[in-house]
Order: sequence, then structure tokens, then C-alpha cells
Amino acid sequence: MWSNVGTWIFEGAASVGLFLLALPLFLPVALAVLYRRYRFAAPVPTVWALLSALYASALVAFTTFPLPDAPQDFCTRRATYEYWRLTPGQSFREVLDKAAEVGLGATLTSGVFLQVAFNVVFFVPLGFLVAYLLGRGVWWALGLGLGTSLLIETAQGTALWGLYPCPFRVAEVDDLITNTTGALLGWVIGIGVARLLPFREPARRADLAPPFVRRRVLAAAVDLMVVFMVTLGIEVAVAFVLEVQGADPETGRGVLKVLAGVIPVLLLLGVPLLRRDRATVGQWVVMVGLASAQSGGSAGAAAPVVRFAVRWLPMLVFGAPAYAIVAVLELTTVAVRKDRRSLAGSLGRTETRTHDAIEQLARERRQAIHA
Repeated sequence: MWSNVGTWIFEGAASVGLFLLALPLFLPVALAVLYRRYRFAAPVPTVWALLSALYASALVAFTTFPLPDAPQDFCTRRATYEYWRLTPGQSFREVLDKAAEVGLGATLTSGVFLQVAFNVVFFVPLGFLVAYLLGRGVWWALGLGLGTSLLIETAQGTALWGLYPCPFRVAEVDDLITNTTGALLGWVIGIGVARLLPFREPARRADLAPPFVRRRVLAAAVDLMVVFMVTLGIEVAVAFVLEVQGADPETGRGVLKVLAGVIPVLLLLGVPLLRRDRATVGQWVVMVGLASAQSGGSAGAAAPVVRFAVRWLPMLVFGAPAYAIVAVLELTTVAVRKDRRSLAGSLGRTETRTHDAIEQLARERRQAIHA
């Protein structure tokens, strides 16, 4: 039992680690959905989205980790292991045999019973989310529970789809039963909770007022996340290709260094130049863009160039400390100006507006032309 507890503690820590690693990829997507649904980052749905992401991370961690070392004799030493247990009821019979051997009390704290119980409990949140947040019926809970469990068992039985030379976990048909049962139990709990404390979606509100500073800071944070994730993903892919092709290590390092400089420029300058609202990816996520401070219309091509030169170029040239200084200057400018424009906005003669405000002004101008 105590060895299992130690493993579960490790897997719990791995769940948090995976969640933090996935956050730069998950958060921009979640924010884009929330802003388009509610026109603001509604706190309660945001918390539920983060909890769902943490649960998904736990699913991966508890069904995959710890990853074993795989020396040359790894598979040889495990040649007699039964990796696919396809006879229904084996796990349940083992629990009954354990109870007959040591008694009910000792069985309830044994690894044999806890493994079965854990398989049920671990899928309860999935069924709960289906019922409480999504408002779906029992067949959705059963289908998602069974499908997710089948995906997990297949990964375990195929050694993570061939990433390992041989399996290091057992794929059991009983796990499909217990996992799906857990999803069903969670759905029942979710229905009960929904009747007592129903989940009420926030009302979608008008989004015409100037965006708050925190929304603009969030856009900049998302930009950093996107640049980091895209750069990392492309660098990993390029490094893999170069290694397969047997490229010179020095050449490889040179290519990766160029990519590290080019990708941020493309995302932080190239994308805004192509967009009518001059928005970066982060600004698009939170539904804001640039407008001319004088006319209120679309900002010119010089606006994103000025913003890039002021806000992002120092970071690319001098690193994170320079960006910290720029951030302080930007926020200080916002604090002292009555119109809450940033340093980049002041120099570029632009102001940040919501997509709804930009579209409303465009409609008003079209109506004035046709009047």
C-alpha cells in the first residue's frame, strides 16, 4: 500500500507539472473561447476551464507516469508479464480472493482494492463535468468515459504507441468497466448538484468601452506564451529533422538561433501588418485591436511597426531584463495619461479598442456614407 501511495504522490506532482507546462498552450485557447462567448474573461467559467485542464493533466500523469528506464534487457526481464488482461472480472476476483485471505478490513487498505476503487473515483470528475457544465445526458457521460478509458488502455498496452520497446503497464478490460462506472457515478452526482446549485452562465455584455489595463496586459502575456510555444515547437521539429539528416551540430545551432529571432518577428510584427485591426495574436485572443487616436478608424501600417520597436524589439535584442524595463515604462505611461494610452500607443498615435467598438464605428461610417 505504502509503495502505491508514494507512486500516487509522484503522479500528483506530475499532474501539476504537466498542467503548468500545458498552460501556455491551453490558456490562449480558453481565453479566446471565453471572450467570444461572454465578451470578458468570466471568473467562474475561467476557473472551471482551468480545473478541467488540471484534471486532463492528471489523467495523463496517473495513467502514464512514472516512466521507467528502458535498458537493453528491459523487455527480456518482463517477457513473462501479462500486458493484456482481456478476461472480464479478473480484478474483482482478486479483490474477493484477498478478502477471503486477509479479511475485509485489510482488503480495503490493500493495493488490489485501492487500484479498483481508484479507477472508479478517477473518472467521477469526467461524468460530473459532462452533467454539470455541459448539461449533457447520461449517454454522453458513458460514451466519454468508455472512449477515454479505451484510449488510455490502448496506450498502455501498446507501450505508448511504440515509444517504448515493450509495455510497462497492463491494459485491462476491467479498467474499462470501472472507469465507465466512475463516469456514470460522476454524472449522477453532477445532476444532483445542478438541481441544488445550478451552473448559471454569465450574461454576455456589451463590449464597447475602452478595454481595462489588465485586459491589455493579458494580451501581452498571451503574446509571450504564443511566441514561446510556437518557437519551441518549431525548434523541436527542426532539431529532430536535422538530427535525422545527420546535419553538422554547429549548423543546427545556427539554424535554431535564426529561428529564435525570426519567429517572434513574424508573430509580433508580421501578423499585425496583415490584419486590418493591427492586432497581435494576444490582442486577437482578448478581442482588442488598434485604432487611430485622431480619427478612430483603422490604424496605419506604421502603428504595429512602432509598437514592435518600442515593446518587443528590446526584448529580442537584449533579453528579458530589457522587456521588464519596457513593461514598467509602458505601465507608467498608462498610469499618468488620462486617456490610458501606453508608450507604444502614444508614439504610434493609436489607442486600443475592443473589436465590437471598432466594428460599431465601421458600421456607423458605412451608414453615414449611404445616408
